[in-house]
Amino acid sequence: MEQQEITLGQVTYQVSRVYAGTRPASELVAERLVKRMAEDPPFDEGHPEVV
Repeated sequence: MEQQEITLGQVTYQVSRVYAGTRPASELVAERLVKRMAEDPPFDEGHPEVV
């Protein structure tokens, strides 16, 4: 089991997980956040209807 705190800007994520693999948790969290941002951009980004 791995426990880790990851700070991105002013936000701190506490990650606790059990996994089989060689990639560090920080890399996996960053990858997931980038994917989520691409799927659902912030309100003022990626929405052509915003004036």
